Amino acid sequence: MQFALTPAQHALQARIATLASSLQDPLLHERDRACEFSRPLWQAMASAGLHLLPAPAEYGGQALGALDLALALETLGEQVPDTGLVFALAAHLCACIHPLLTFGSESQQKEWLPQIGKQGWLGAHAITEAQAGSDISAMRTRAQREGQGYRISGRKCYISNAPVCDFLIVHARTGESGSFLDYSSFVLDRHSSGVHISATPHEKLGLRTTAMGDVEFDGVWVHESQRLGKEGSGGPIFQASMAWERSCLFAMYLGTMKRQLRACWSHVEEREQFGRPLIEQQSLAHRLADMQLRYESARLLCLRAAWSLDLPQPARGDASLAAKLALSEAAVLNGLDAVHLHGALGMLSGAIERELRNALPSSVFSGGSEVLKNQLVQQLRGDYKREARGGR
Repeated sequence: MQFALTPAQHALQARIATLASSLQDPLLHERDRACEFSRPLWQAMASAGLHLLPAPAEYGGQALGALDLALALETLGEQVPDTGLVFALAAHLCACIHPLLTFGSESQQKEWLPQIGKQGWLGAHAITEAQAGSDISAMRTRAQREGQGYRISGRKCYISNAPVCDFLIVHARTGESGSFLDYSSFVLDRHSSGVHISATPHEKLGLRTTAMGDVEFDGVWVHESQRLGKEGSGGPIFQASMAWERSCLFAMYLGTMKRQLRACWSHVEEREQFGRPLIEQQSLAHRLADMQLRYESARLLCLRAAWSLDLPQPARGDASLAAKLALSEAAVLNGLDAVHLHGALGMLSGAIERELRNALPSSVFSGGSEVLKNQLVQQLRGDYKREARGGR
């Protein structure tokens, strides 16, 4: 088993770190308080081709697989203090670009990817509804067959990037069989007639520099050529997007935790109490040890999950479930420890408390922790039952 990165992967991380120097913003604190997404910084990322990293070179991408994308997002998370900006990019790549590349036809890719590339378009993944979060079966947004297309009606809520997006990947109900095949996925321009997006982003606890809003579809007509895959393939498309989010998007938290650890080490070495640096107070030193263990454990699970997605026949979803659960728990607990280690300084508005706030949503989006644990237990229970039957 080889854990070392290849020379090409080291070179990728170095290129990303160099690009990150142009993504620093002295006004981040003010934008975070104002819930303001930075379009100029997004355009800087798009100009560097970061918004098409998994796409083939012919479309301006680097054809990154899941593992390489995770490493790129980890580096951005470490080097770019604007975690909301990195999250916006990661959501765009995993839930919008990946479905287009994996499930889009050649003609769809030729139509959409050049526009996304040349114009620096930002995507939003519209699936969540007021009553349908992790429970996809409760989805009410419907795509009704009409002529050579569909008429989409319904409302999506809490959609990352929605207020500032240029295109959308939309999931809607196209059947009533009560199965996983009742849903289909579509790609459309945000300016399509009947699409109404909340102009003012939601004010939220964390990831405040990612714009979040609601999207209403008021009888939006889309041609069948805008459907990704066959009718009824929306469930598998959503499932694949979630696997990439849980394995690749969450890698950005590895970067933020590494940056956080660096700040904590600096503080406990410099800060003195009772005539000694904090690092020499054993109970505080143990917090740093726990933070490092959580980070290293989560990193192994995350990179293993991303690696498994690149296999010719990707492994089932328990790797991405475990990675997401471990990463979200590590990010929150490390954020709490970082605040504690900084004492009163950690309570003041700034980078330390901001990263704790940015970590808190991680246990909710891409599947709540309780739901994912249920899914993991179901998979493991099936494994143990088959093992007890001798592998049958």
